[in-house]
Amino acid sequence: MTTTQFYLQPVSLQQAQQIYEQHMTRDFPPAELKPFAMIRQGMQQGSYDFLALYRADDTLMGYAVLVAEPGQPAALLDYYAVLPQTRGGGVGAAGLQLLRQYYAAQKDSILIESEYPAEAPDPALAERRLGFYTRGGARKTSIVERLFGVRYTIFSLDCSAQGSARSESELEQALQGIYRRMIPGTVCAQAVQFGAEAIPYRPAVEWG
Repeated sequence: MTTTQFYLQPVSLQQAQQIYEQHMTRDFPPAELKPFAMIRQGMQQGSYDFLALYRADDTLMGYAVLVAEPGQPAALLDYYAVLPQTRGGGVGAAGLQLLRQYYAAQKDSILIESEYPAEAPDPALAERRLGFYTRGGARKTSIVERLFGVRYTIFSLDCSAQGSARSESELEQALQGIYRRMIPGTVCAQAVQFGAEAIPYRPAVEWG
């Protein structure tokens, strides 16, 4: 499939809530899913983008939710999924390329968190996700992150030459900055760890 068969479209708050209730609650486990009130607040503040992936005939195929703060060099892909009936046909890969094009004039990189297979409930699925992002052109990094007890592998989907040139240290600093601005200080310190602090296992907790 090619990107010309699809397009990305920002959605309204009402459309975002409908996608959240009909699809996101099915596609993501509770430990990974923020309450919709947090997403709504981010959209209202202009720090969250909620994009729907449509086929050329306006059929919904998937969605992407990103932390995309104005003036910051990197966005964070918070949630990304294609609808179950459309999986396996190249829709997801096409969506990644559309995201890269969508943010090319705004961001250097889109940071992606993918669950660390050795600690994932379904290691085989986690491995397939790593392969999906790699095939989609994302750059796998050695950044170690643990978020609310869940360990993640970090990818960078570079949207520009500047993004491709950014070091892993710069990418980690950008990711840390996103979480410091998004989560209150004391909570952030307890819930988000990087580097050596992120390696020891911690039980997963749900978004408050």
